[in-house]
Amino acid sequence: MQLSQATGLSQSAIAKWELAQSEPTVSALIALSKFFGESVDYILGLKD
Repeated sequence: MQLSQATGLSQSAIAKWELAQSEPTVSALIALSKFFGESVDYILGLKD
């Protein structure tokens, strides 16, 4: 819920990602990148 509120992403979308039922959109990845202060490459596991 906190991640949803902080990023503007829906709770249902986040839950689907956690359950591997869907994947985040590019705009969602950008929002997560900004929230966590990490690159999109890092979030996707492409960079250490």
